[in-house]
Amino acid sequence: MATPIIIIHECCAEINTRLSNHLARSHDVNSQSPNTNKYVRQHYLPTSLQPHALLPQQVLIEGIQDRSGNNDLSTEPTRVLPVAASHLHCHIRKALPFHSTALAMASNLLGTAKSTLPNELALLVIDHLEDNNKTLCALARTCRGMQHLAEERLYKRIELLSVKNLHAIIEAFTLRHERVRAVQTLKILYQYKDNSLKDSDEIRTTFNECVARMVNLREWHIESPYDNFHWEGAGGEAWVHGDMQRFRRALDTACVDGPVEADKIMAERRLGKHVERTVGLGLLESLTIHSHGADTDFWNLEGFHCLFRHPALKHLHVSCVAFPASDIPELASHTRQTPLTSLVFDECVLQPKSLLSILRTPARLKTLTLGENVFNVNRSRQVKPVLTKDPCGSLQALSAVAHSLESLTHLNPGWRIDRSPHVLRSIRPPGDGMRDFHLLTYMECDTNSFLHQAIVMNRDLAPPGLETLRVRRHWDVPIDFWDQPPDFDHYAALPSLNTLELLQSSYLWLDLSDTDYICDDERLRNRHAKAYKLFKAGINLKMSIELHKSPSLIPPYLHDEPIPIVECVYDASVVGFHRHIVHEEAEEGARIAPESISEAPETDQLGDADINRLRGETRRTLHVLKHRFVKPGRRLAFMDMFDSDDESVEHVGSDDDFEVDDLDEEDDMELDLELDNDGHFVDEDGNHVFEEDGELYVTVWETASEDEMDETEDEDDDEMHDAVESQQQPANDDVD
Repeated sequence: MATPIIIIHECCAEINTRLSNHLARSHDVNSQSPNTNKYVRQHYLPTSLQPHALLPQQVLIEGIQDRSGNNDLSTEPTRVLPVAASHLHCHIRKALPFHSTALAMASNLLGTAKSTLPNELALLVIDHLEDNNKTLCALARTCRGMQHLAEERLYKRIELLSVKNLHAIIEAFTLRHERVRAVQTLKILYQYKDNSLKDSDEIRTTFNECVARMVNLREWHIESPYDNFHWEGAGGEAWVHGDMQRFRRALDTACVDGPVEADKIMAERRLGKHVERTVGLGLLESLTIHSHGADTDFWNLEGFHCLFRHPALKHLHVSCVAFPASDIPELASHTRQTPLTSLVFDECVLQPKSLLSILRTPARLKTLTLGENVFNVNRSRQVKPVLTKDPCGSLQALSAVAHSLESLTHLNPGWRIDRSPHVLRSIRPPGDGMRDFHLLTYMECDTNSFLHQAIVMNRDLAPPGLETLRVRRHWDVPIDFWDQPPDFDHYAALPSLNTLELLQSSYLWLDLSDTDYICDDERLRNRHAKAYKLFKAGINLKMSIELHKSPSLIPPYLHDEPIPIVECVYDASVVGFHRHIVHEEAEEGARIAPESISEAPETDQLGDADINRLRGETRRTLHVLKHRFVKPGRRLAFMDMFDSDDESVEHVGSDDDFEVDDLDEEDDMELDLELDNDGHFVDEDGNHVFEEDGELYVTVWETASEDEMDETEDEDDDEMHDAVESQQQPANDDVD
């Protein structure tokens, strides 16, 4: 079919019904409206005269007004599209592209719409307003024919920060059941500081029943409001035995009835029949749960084995779960049947046998994070590196996903009890190790992990396609990577490895995040010399910092908690090994004249100019990272000072808002965020930023008004007058 183009020019009020008639009339029609002197003009290249067979490429829109000229929808002209309502006039100016996904959604969405506006235009209206809830609300209220379509976008995403919103949402769900079916993303993030949380058991129970009926829910995020040790008070037990158990029953129903209903729907569709879904949570693809036990900071798996039987779940992230030490028999019949591709255990008590039962269920698991209990060790649990104590059982559990696993991370508490972290230990388990993990290209662990001791230290047991290895080191370990990196000989022996990354953790006020410590002359030269040995073995060395805001913030990281930032501060491939060594004074951060690689000799040495340049780059990178914790979302002034060329721009992290230019030392002093001699920051307004009990505070000085200043001056004058009089009078001891 030829591609038609529709150009609507200052159309009349009956656009919703007359547009189709005009389109089907001729190739070039000028039609007078019965309501105005405006006209509608259409240009199209049809092969069929049926209006529904036409697909517009562009619609030109400026705004929507009623007969009196008032704007019904409070939006900017460029943000408005024509609405199907008999009392609206459309004025056309702005070109907007048609979304190719609209037709795919038509069968699901337009079944609830009463408007005769062509499907393509109706969906174009909704797609354009999708991120503007205020305008969608206005559209739903003023246009009956578009109400259902607008509400399906309005209720598509629900984020609950307070139980105070539950009454209104439940009322809306009760009035129109389609609103429940419209929810695709749900985030339950009730805050503990909410005073209404105390008496919310009943209203939460009512809302949880609505959750169980959300048949189109794709993404679900659950955080207990009683986490962070608030479970010890009133309400925590009710959350565990009430809310969490209702969620479990809904998930279990989806596991049992979901596949049956899916088969039924598929069979009916083959016969040309449409059957609506009735099983809630049956399409759930992403689930995150941060919770706790009734009287402890960990919750037992028990009936939540349904998490690993779900027929549609692809991404699962759970924290603080205590898994059983034995097998999970309920999962035995689901071997390689689930679509799970990403699995994250966060601060969990993992056991090899139950882990094996879990890892047998996915058909093709690609990403796995084995996060043992590393930081929650001061209450009901103690430091206990379970997986490393049983490397054979742990490797057997991992063998269940050997055919598909691409990324593997192990967060191990063993460093807490290691008395000699500088020693790289090696153990050799029986069998082939991880030689069957042909798709595994990324591995992350610390030197105490069974992965490092049993796999990395034995080259013949390592995955044959391992490309990147990240080795972690916590700031509490007495030997850090900046000062004493590990022996690289074992890493150089890995045949497929091309990138070794050493990740050193730190927090804002620690020396490990101080530029002078990281970029000490001898440390930099030693680092570069060791990187040269890896370079000769075909491996690139990276050294990164994992910067935390405070040592008191531990995983799992909940809503609005600042997560650590990982940033590379040394990349051997960027620094390079071809240079003329220059030992002379140079300003920190100053540019080095470009040299031809063919002219510069290969060397593992760094000159003074190289040291100063690396120190300046690291200083600016750390300033940007720390600024993101102190004042997130605000740009540093030096980021806007110059428009840098491609060669001088460094991208910090994955955030495009943070760009660092290759400035010299004089420009570096213009930074808005500085670290003074006391270890406190000074922001761009000159206010001191300091840390206390894990929180950052900004010192603010209030400026007095003119009246207040006059009053202060009068008070100072009075005090001075009284002081003078007291000096003129004899002392009390002398009066007699």
